[in-house]
Amino acid sequence: MPQRRKRSAAITLVLAGAMAGCNEPLPQQDVYQSLGDCQRDWGDPQQCQPVRDNRYAPSYFYGPLYYGSSLTDGRPRPSRNAMDAVRSSEKPASSASIRRGGFGSSSRIFSSGG
Repeated sequence: MPQRRKRSAAITLVLAGAMAGCNEPLPQQDVYQSLGDCQRDWGDPQQCQPVRDNRYAPSYFYGPLYYGSSLTDGRPRPSRNAMDAVRSSEKPASSASIRRGGFGSSSRIFSSGG
C-alpha cells in the first residue's frame, strides 16, 4: 500500500494569507441599532455617527472606520454589539489606524508617530 503524504495546514494558511495580501485592505465600519450598542464597542459616543447615507435607517449609527477581519464569504466581520459591518472606500481620518482582530480580541490603535 502506498504511503500517504501529509499536508500541513500551516502552509495552506500562509498561501491563503499571501494571496489575500495582494489587494489593499479597505477600512470597514460597524452598523449599530443604537448609540448605546456603538458605545459598548468603542467606549466613546463621539466615535459613533448617525447613519445619513440611506443604507440603513436614520436611527442607526456607524462606528469609526477601522481595519478588521472578514467572514469566510469575504464580508467584514462586525464587532460584538454591531448588527452588521460594511466596507468603506474612505480612509480613517487620523494618522492612527485602528485594527480589530478576530476571535474576541480587543481593539487597538496603531499610530504612525508624532
